[in-house]
Amino acid sequence: MGSCISRLSARHETSQDDGQHAQEAEFAGHLTSVRSRPTRSSPEWQHPPGPSREADGGTTSHCIPARVDEKLELLGQTLERASQAGISSGLVEYGQQVARYLSANKQPDHELLSFDLANLDRLADSYNGRYPDLNLKYMDSPAKLLEALADRSSDSAWRAVVRLAEGESHHFAADVRTRAGAPPTVIVMEATDLYRFVPQYTKLRRQTIGQLGTEPKWAFIGVGAQKSAADCVMFGMQLALAAHQKTPTFDDWHDNLHQRGTIADEGNDSNNYLPSPDAILEFAGINLFHGEQFLPALFYKHAHSGGVIDELASYQPSIKDEDVSTSSRDPKSETLAGRHDAFKVQRDSLRYSASIEASRATKIRTALDRMLSD
Repeated sequence: MGSCISRLSARHETSQDDGQHAQEAEFAGHLTSVRSRPTRSSPEWQHPPGPSREADGGTTSHCIPARVDEKLELLGQTLERASQAGISSGLVEYGQQVARYLSANKQPDHELLSFDLANLDRLADSYNGRYPDLNLKYMDSPAKLLEALADRSSDSAWRAVVRLAEGESHHFAADVRTRAGAPPTVIVMEATDLYRFVPQYTKLRRQTIGQLGTEPKWAFIGVGAQKSAADCVMFGMQLALAAHQKTPTFDDWHDNLHQRGTIADEGNDSNNYLPSPDAILEFAGINLFHGEQFLPALFYKHAHSGGVIDELASYQPSIKDEDVSTSSRDPKSETLAGRHDAFKVQRDSLRYSASIEASRATKIRTALDRMLSD
């Protein structure tokens, strides 16, 4: 059984479920006028205005799902051990803050995002220790990514969570292959709607061409799992890990990208691998592929919205039943749809998955456990 609590009803970010459509208010400042968009059947592209908000100060009673309670309890146990061990670290304060948000059923906001960023190096180190060959990096500016891509001294494979633009908080994930004496290939994974950040991605592509020329090949995959305004770092880490866990697939895509400029296999004429026919994106040099058409279920295990999972199933009929379990220490069979249901929370009038929030707690706990064992 999950635990029930009371909370303030006003929230900064929302997700959709059971026919409700996402209202991403805090993203509004990032929006610019986009003259051309692809026609898609998904309700994500045809949504009406979101539901109205109650005024600040209203309270309602909600239940924390048992799975979230479990993650919260485990985090609390690790924080207690860290306290008893006398560990003084920003990671402890971060864990305490996350525990407060989870126990209050509070939506992550930009305050929590600042904690994500302040501790991202520690989380990346923990991930790299747990997953050999992940090679996860944090790059707090596009310039650092381009600097790394300029190195043609050796063959390497690595992933990164990258700040999209100087002075802004949004981040994306990248899966990279560098080659000795040859140009690199980059597969960008945008957790939310790339169209919201067209000017920033356009600037990134222009910087790339200006510094590295046109030889490096890029592909952009719109994942669409994130429907919030303050979880991009957590989604970036998850997508980077998923790409690592699907390394053979990504190796093939990188080879195709290097040889032919597209992630599709030679002779594959599937519409799944056709980039968006969009004039603005084409002008910017952005080949955008729609991940819901071909990405495995693993990339959507933390998807906020049930509507996204339904859209996935319209392209990949069996995907709801795919196993998204990844923990070798606690193996269990868990379907994509089952996980979404297990982490479903109610906030205001909307219901959606708090899986990415629980994942944040697990990442902190794992990093603290590593510190305690050193």
